[in-house]
Amino acid sequence: MLNPKRGRLVDETGAERVLRAKSFRVLELLLARRGELVAKDDLLRDAWPDVIVSDDSLAQCISDIRRALGPRGAALLRTVPRRGYVLEKETGNAPPDNRPQRTVRLGAAVVVAVVLVGLGWLTKPAEPDASPVMQGRAIAAETLLDGRNWQRREDNEQARALLEAAVADDPDDAVAWADLGLTYWLEVQHLAWGGGRREMARAIEMVKRAVARGGGSDAHRLLAEMRLLSPFPEMRSPVDALANARAAVTIEPDEADNLAVLAHVLALTGHGAEAVGHIEQALRLDPTPPGWYRQVAGLSYLVSQEPARAAEAFGALHGAGTFTGTRWWPGWLLASSLAQAGRTDEAAAIIQAAEGRRPESSIAAVAQSLDGWSDRDSRERFLDGLRRAGLPD
Repeated sequence: MLNPKRGRLVDETGAERVLRAKSFRVLELLLARRGELVAKDDLLRDAWPDVIVSDDSLAQCISDIRRALGPRGAALLRTVPRRGYVLEKETGNAPPDNRPQRTVRLGAAVVVAVVLVGLGWLTKPAEPDASPVMQGRAIAAETLLDGRNWQRREDNEQARALLEAAVADDPDDAVAWADLGLTYWLEVQHLAWGGGRREMARAIEMVKRAVARGGGSDAHRLLAEMRLLSPFPEMRSPVDALANARAAVTIEPDEADNLAVLAHVLALTGHGAEAVGHIEQALRLDPTPPGWYRQVAGLSYLVSQEPARAAEAFGALHGAGTFTGTRWWPGWLLASSLAQAGRTDEAAAIIQAAEGRRPESSIAAVAQSLDGWSDRDSRERFLDGLRRAGLPD
């Protein structure tokens, strides 16, 4: 079932399958003309009004929809080469569906919601883009990766095995190459897993393969993140990170994650004002943003020398989990923001709360953890704020 209010698909078990806003919009457009060929130009015009984007943006949405529909449901969405896409109707000989129909409003039109998943009697396309086995592997792998739980390394290993089989079957599968690179990047990010230079090099190589094979904004965004935050200096490249982050936004300018990652890169390379513009746009697009958006917002304000606004953004993240994680700590950033805003007593209280909870007990120790912060001036202002808050050199 299509649930426009929540922007979700709901399968026959009642489980929700998440789609990005643009992918959901493309599915709405296809559903409104179900059984008809919908031209690529029509989808691009109606899903991205007043914005010029490439066919890569649409291809990424189609891939997202097929993954959400699952191995059997994905067969409903047929590609007509060089022309467009068809969301198939059920066949005339299909058994009756006795389930109650549900009316939903899509834009100005009212259409009947239809069951999209798990109906094996629906029309099979003549030219499926990928076998159900291959699609099933990709969906299973992405489900395992979605959690990104550092306590479940076995999920990452299972996902990697599935993705290695996927790229062996189809060496041109850009999405599978990007996800495979992600498994190695997670190995590096979660320090307890012991990932090192070899895993970091593999992560970058595989995501670069995804980009070379026409990978969409997700691949560019992931490569930007790795080029920015690699713990190994020789593999960091702020210039390349910025180029990939801008490419991701060019491909999908209304994807909030793309804007947030671009803002992160801009902030750490000293472009505070531009970073603020992008992260504020991301926050407008996503009314319930993840915590890392607020962290990027606070960092952007801090770099643009607006410490009071930075403290407000970081303040929402301050609490029992402030000093958890492996790379970035909202507590340090909040303490520096408060000190720069003249609220030194509050900043000192946060520094005291870090004692015994974080291994960093000096300015030098915190400085060593600042992977990717390449702008010297804003970095020194941040460290000076911690100094004012009472953290020793």
